[in-house]
Amino acid sequence: MTDLGALVTNIELSSQAGGRSTVTFPTLKELSVTDALTGCELPGFQLDVSFSCFPDVVAIWSSVSEHVRQQLMQKKPRAVSVTGLGTFHVKKWLSFENGEVLTFHRPVFALAKAVAQIRELQHASIPVPDEMKTVSVSHKKIRSDVPYPEAVVQNCMQETLDFFYFILTNREDADFTLKDLGTLAIRGTAAMMAFSEDFLLTLNKSTHVVEKLLTQKWVTSDKEVAFSPSRFGRVHQFPQFEIRAVPRGAAHTDEFRVFESLLSSMGLGGNGSARFRA
Repeated sequence: MTDLGALVTNIELSSQAGGRSTVTFPTLKELSVTDALTGCELPGFQLDVSFSCFPDVVAIWSSVSEHVRQQLMQKKPRAVSVTGLGTFHVKKWLSFENGEVLTFHRPVFALAKAVAQIRELQHASIPVPDEMKTVSVSHKKIRSDVPYPEAVVQNCMQETLDFFYFILTNREDADFTLKDLGTLAIRGTAAMMAFSEDFLLTLNKSTHVVEKLLTQKWVTSDKEVAFSPSRFGRVHQFPQFEIRAVPRGAAHTDEFRVFESLLSSMGLGGNGSARFRA
């Protein structure tokens, strides 16, 4: 039986054999526990047996998600950077409709250069306003929510991202989910951050406002990208380290056109450019 500790070892060896910078995952190995999941092929090696998942890693990233949510929901929200993944902030405006003043809170995301440059990913994003303070996720604060030292938390986050980068480098598709916040969906060279409807409701406190954000395509629901097709018929799901089946599709399929139309509605066409943050 192959566990996930063996899987990351295979990736370490694969990176060495491929002549690229060697990646190592000592903290992920340390945190690994046995929990059967169904494997499948990865470029360079076979996964046809069960391997383990990382509930402790999921717990650490759940704490990251909660930290981001708390910052975005403050009365004077800050932009929040998850180093190596991207930066979140909230765009707020007022609208006078039918004799009523509506307040809109639109969460937005800027993809990190570390992700975008792996394979020239296209992503529509809005830069953080100059007057808005940007803070990074605090490893010390995350450490207070989980039974691990700060160094383990920091290394866990970085190694998860390194694993994520490796999958993208191998041209595979992936979803990176931040619990109760949103999902970064990557298909081919297109990347989109879709947000949880529960988070949108908590942020706006109005179902009408949330419905308008969604119908106007100012925000995309994570439900819309949950089963966006992949040409492989599967996506790698982080930070759960699962491989999930999705409809198989290429650019000409109806399902893929839906994904492309979502990107276009957010200002990113076929040759669109993107703004990225470190």
